[in-house]
Parts: sequence; C-alpha cells; structure tokens
Amino acid sequence: MPTLFDRTGGMDDIVEIVERMEANCPLPRSTSMALWHLRRAARLAAHNRSKETMLEKAVAMLADNGHMPEWFNQCPAASGIGDSSRNRQSSVDLVHWNPKGGRLSLVELKWASDTPTEAVRQILRYGAAYLFCRAHRDTLPVGNRPAMSASHVALRVAAPARYFADESLWGTLDRARESLDRVPGTMGLPGLSMSLDALAFPRWFARVPFTDGAEVRDLCDRPELTEKGRTIVDAFDGLTPVSREAVRADG
Repeated sequence: MPTLFDRTGGMDDIVEIVERMEANCPLPRSTSMALWHLRRAARLAAHNRSKETMLEKAVAMLADNGHMPEWFNQCPAASGIGDSSRNRQSSVDLVHWNPKGGRLSLVELKWASDTPTEAVRQILRYGAAYLFCRAHRDTLPVGNRPAMSASHVALRVAAPARYFADESLWGTLDRARESLDRVPGTMGLPGLSMSLDALAFPRWFARVPFTDGAEVRDLCDRPELTEKGRTIVDAFDGLTPVSREAVRADG
C-alpha cells in the first residue's frame, strides 16, 4: 500500500501533488486521532545538538509556557493514511494558528540541512496533505480540527538569509505560487486562499543560542521568560520575506 507522499518528491505544482495523493490513496481512511491535531511536542533529549531540533523544541516549550501562545509543533499531516508505517517525515515542523483571523501557517524550519528547493517542496507537500485532508474531512477524523476551518493557509520556509542563496530556488517558488492561485477553483474550496514565502530570521540572529537539549530545557521550559527565551520570541517575530534581489545584493 502506498503512502500519501509517494512519488510527490520532485513536484512544484500543489494541484498535481494533490492529484497524485488521490491516486495513492483513492479511499482515504484513518483511525488516528492525531491527524492535524495542533499540539506541542516538547520532549527533548539533553544531549541533542541538532540546531533545527533545538529551535523547534524551544518554540514548543515557550508556547507551552504561554510565551508564544499561537505556536505549535510536530503537527501530523498524514497520520494513519495509507501505509502510515512508511509515512516518515510527515509532521509539520511548526504551525502558527490565529483563530480570530482564521490564518494558518505551516512552517518548514531550516538552519543548515537540505537545500532551499527541497525545503520548499517539502512544505508544498504538507500544504497538499492539508488540502487532501480538508477535501476528505467527511471520511477522515479531522472534521472538528480548528485548522480545517482556516480561510488562509500560508506555507513558509524559515531559515537564516544565507540559506536562500541558491538561484534555482526562485524558479521553484514561481511555479509553486502559480499553482496555489488555482487552488480555490480546482479543489472546490471557495473562500480558501494560500500563499508561499521564504522567510529569513533577523540578521542579528546569526546562531542558535543553545549548546544542547539540556540548555534548551533549562532556559525555555519555565514559567518566566529568560533572556535567551526572549531571543527566540523576537527572532520568530522578526521573520521577514526574502526576495531574489536582496539575496543577490548580500551575495
């Protein structure tokens, strides 16, 4: 049995990705209660030194303690659909949910791994999984999920500005953005809009301010906001869209 994501890796058109998902799983079913559940998975091993993991878990811990209340992490995008045993890497790194505005942001967090094109294609697949689940909300256990009521879904790659210094990225972004414009009519989801952005951290946020998971837990998993906890809050508040011209100027 295929997974939801089979044969979608090199695709830049979100409508075509959804069509491939429909072919992979023509009768979608799932008994997972985790599917598109907004959660905060904050457990982190003391010895973990992955920069991306430390950043993600710092956000989850800060959110859990009320400092970043609209943020969530590790949101399952395909739990229980198809061959779920092979649905690895099927959880969205970070999610920002604004219930009053009905705005949902799915964020692929990068620091030094993969290429920007790969990161864009990954967040595009998560966006397609969202559309697939929303289109099948009557047969999948997502009908009561707040995320399924979003009026706008923003797909985002968040990374240092230097991460986006790859000329091939911009063609991928252009093709993907063009496909997003077709979503409301093609998918039968009027009233839903989508966007795609490459977001850069502020220039002053040049390094991850933790050495390991133990330090993340000590400085972020507490009721009061520490200095380094404030650094993370400000860094994510300061995310700004990256343009081709700005990256070329920096290069």
